[in-house]
Amino acid sequence: MIRTGPRLVITLACVAMISACATTQPSPPAGDASLSTITVAQAIDSEQVAELDSISADAASGEQELVRWGGTIASVTNRTDGSTLVEIVSRPLYSDGRPIHDDRSDGRFLALLNGFLDPEIVKVGRDMTVLGRLSGKAPGKVGESDYLFPVVLIEDYQFWKRVVIVPPRHFSHWNDYPPFGYSDPFRRDWPFDRRPRKPGRR
Repeated sequence: MIRTGPRLVITLACVAMISACATTQPSPPAGDASLSTITVAQAIDSEQVAELDSISADAASGEQELVRWGGTIASVTNRTDGSTLVEIVSRPLYSDGRPIHDDRSDGRFLALLNGFLDPEIVKVGRDMTVLGRLSGKAPGKVGESDYLFPVVLIEDYQFWKRVVIVPPRHFSHWNDYPPFGYSDPFRRDWPFDRRPRKPGRR
């Protein structure tokens, strides 16, 4: 009989998670143009990115730069034409496309999807990565401040679940008390988890 220890289970789970992440990033279709390296901040400052009179999916063009940007959702607007406009606080991305939470941001951008996104699922604070064409930039506001938002017409997108890291109760160590030997932090470890004695027992 093969015994499966907790470390093996954890290792296999990590491998499965890494494999899944490697296939979830929004990627250009085969044979499509390569991704542009332009950042959100560069798009805001660039004179070559035109200001838009209105935000519309009809503005799509094959000559526009293909970008993959991501970050944290700041607002979701379902529009009367059936499209959804998402405001995203830009963040740097891991190689798999997941936004990195390290307090860095080079600005905000708007992502337009020609379809409906339920705001009960696409909630403010959730991470999202989009792949699409940079159609221009549109004036708006962040609070009371005027702001120019780069606008991406979404071709593909990915939502991300929050990663919760649960630290072990204590570090692995060698026990000099019963039970003697190596202590695995994922198992019960006397005396850290010692149960109280029942009255009358010694």
